Parts: sequence; C-alpha cells; structure tokens
Amino acid sequence: MKPKTTDLQIRGIPVKTRDALRRKAESKGLSMSQYLVDLIRRDVEKMPLDEWLGLVRKDPPVDLGKPAAEILREVHDEEDARWDAYFGSDTPAER
Repeated sequence: MKPKTTDLQIRGIPVKTRDALRRKAESKGLSMSQYLVDLIRRDVEKMPLDEWLGLVRKDPPVDLGKPAAEILREVHDEEDARWDAYFGSDTPAER
C-alpha cells in the first residue's frame, strides 16, 4: 500500500537558494521535489542532539585506563607511521 502524501508549499525561497537546490537535485538525478522530500525525511528521522546526549549520559562511564587524549595521540602516531612507511619517508613529520 502506498503511503499517504500531501502537498507542501514554501514561500519566500531566495532565487539563489532555489537554483542551488535544483543543481543539487539534478546532480543526483532527482527532481527537485524528490530531492527536497528526501532531504526533509532525513532531517525528520535524525535524533535531536539533546535527546541523543540524554541517552549517552544514561550509560555508565567507561574507564579507558588512561586519558582519551593519550589514546588518540597513540592512534594518530600509529597512522602517521603507517603513512610514512607507505610513502617511504625516513623521518616522521614534525609537529
């Protein structure tokens, strides 16, 4: 069964914005209506940030054993070393 639909009219859209929307729709092979319906649907389906934060805050804290910044630095350094090896660099980039 096809879902019910309705029409929606939006007034006062600047011409430059309309033209940009048309170009984006065309680049995706969609009509402007299809593009805008998809854009609106994606936005409506997103969980609001405050709701997401509320869910995250309910979770118990995680003990990583060391500061997260230190872990991120280690991961970053490992990635740098991989790229240095890939590109044949003898000395890592200075920070």
